[in-house]
Amino acid sequence: MNRSGATISYDYFKDKLESSKCFTNPDKYYDEADAIQCPKMLLSQYTRVRQLFEYIEDGDLWRWKLKDSKAFSSGLKDLNIEFDANLNPTLFNQLLSLSLDSIIKNGRETLLKKQKLIDDILDQSFEISIGGGSFGKCLAVIADSIPELRSELGHQLATKSQNLNMRGIGAVVYKVPELENDEIVKISLRSIENEDTTPISQNFGGGGHRNASSFMSTVADFERWKVAIVSS
Repeated sequence: MNRSGATISYDYFKDKLESSKCFTNPDKYYDEADAIQCPKMLLSQYTRVRQLFEYIEDGDLWRWKLKDSKAFSSGLKDLNIEFDANLNPTLFNQLLSLSLDSIIKNGRETLLKKQKLIDDILDQSFEISIGGGSFGKCLAVIADSIPELRSELGHQLATKSQNLNMRGIGAVVYKVPELENDEIVKISLRSIENEDTTPISQNFGGGGHRNASSFMSTVADFERWKVAIVSS
């Protein structure tokens, strides 16, 4: 997978904009003074914003190749943007106003705090026999306090699991308040390299893609998977 939906959708709609009548026939849509400048200004804005989408893609594909990519991802999440345009009519203006440098600066500050929370949970990791042994062994953590950090936590957990000669998979387990049922947990699987999590999640009625998938389980069933506490 070389691209994510972020840049694919961006390029699609940018091409649509450039072929629209306000670009191909600006005299009809702008007065004489703005007929040349307005389309150029719009294009300039969209070109600037593309860099934001490249950073989003870098995180979506878990590459982290761009400078300060993790800080950007952290800073963007901290903005708590509502991405449903039906609920947030100002979404597109909000996105156009974003500053890459500002997001990264704020992200650097919060990234350290988040890593401390992740480290604390990683120290409490334990070994599980996935599906009672059907899918090998990996590390798991209970993450009721930081479910929003499940992706980063899960990938770091998967690395730790692989280093301990288990599968390169991390199982992040947490309760979902909306279900109003303390006997049910969500198990979010994250993996590294070529480890495929989907056969596991699909076996238990869930889904996702190779390196990130999830499913629901009863607490009782999950408890039976536990093997031993792993010291850090």
